[in-house]
Amino acid sequence: MIGDNENFFIKKNKELDTERLLNLGLLLILALSLIFLVSLYASRSFRIHNPTSSLVTQNPLDTVQIEARAAIVYDIKRKKILFEKNASQEMPLASLTKVMTAVTALDLIPNSSVVTIDKRFLEEEGDSGLHPGEDWRLRDLLDLSLVVSSNDAAAAVSATIGASFLTDPDLDLGREEFVRYMNKTAKEIGMGNAIFYNDTGLDINSKKNGGYASAREYTRLLSYALKKHPEIFEATRYEKVKITSLNNLRYNATNTNTALADIPNIIGSKTGFTDIAGGNVTTVFDLGLGQSVAIVVLGSSYDGRFSDLILLTEKTLEAIKLGY
Repeated sequence: MIGDNENFFIKKNKELDTERLLNLGLLLILALSLIFLVSLYASRSFRIHNPTSSLVTQNPLDTVQIEARAAIVYDIKRKKILFEKNASQEMPLASLTKVMTAVTALDLIPNSSVVTIDKRFLEEEGDSGLHPGEDWRLRDLLDLSLVVSSNDAAAAVSATIGASFLTDPDLDLGREEFVRYMNKTAKEIGMGNAIFYNDTGLDINSKKNGGYASAREYTRLLSYALKKHPEIFEATRYEKVKITSLNNLRYNATNTNTALADIPNIIGSKTGFTDIAGGNVTTVFDLGLGQSVAIVVLGSSYDGRFSDLILLTEKTLEAIKLGY
């Protein structure tokens, strides 16, 4: 009987232990479930109240309305399009063409090369105050062409360089040869549909501009220029620059981009305007840690291009802060 009682109590204790374990397991499951529900609620509550939440916060660039017929905002480092409007449509570039002129020039000869002003270069539209026989470092002449959009300077650069590749160094034919190199460069850097007819971006006639590319293609040019010839844009950061020829003639150049003060950490810019193209402008600015953003505005009005640029810049900064 004693043995039977011992077996009974042993069996009973085992049943109690099993029951306790089951109860503890149930309590543990309930506790974990409660923790999960609390965490889920807290997470949901955070997302609802968090101003950066994608659940309630729209990308500021999604609702932007601009005057321009085409535009793009492109994060160069991430290779990411942040905004686009008709970005694949080929558009007249006007003087944005001069960035290709500058890039092609520096691809072909050193920036310390000397260019002499011929009187034929001074026949272009717009007077930059250059003088026949005046000598310039290529770098300084390119600064003049980009900062004040000097057509004379662009013509002098292209004619001189182009003629140097000809057996008969004729300056007029030199410009044609240089434009051929511009188109060659465009193809090499991925601007497949872009085409350039002259070195300035001036209208050739009432229906034809000097250069065409889409906003998307133009970001390829900006990316290439920043990588290979970043010095191109240095002078374009400033509202006013002083440029001196090798003859010690000084020029006070005022930037044609009147929106410079509204663009933070600007790396470079270029404007353009003709009857056919309307108002164009492009800028590249730095977000920090090497993150550069390019904005291209095509087919706006004379003043509208700057309003479009400022608006796109502001909304881009907002979008970046929200994690877009």
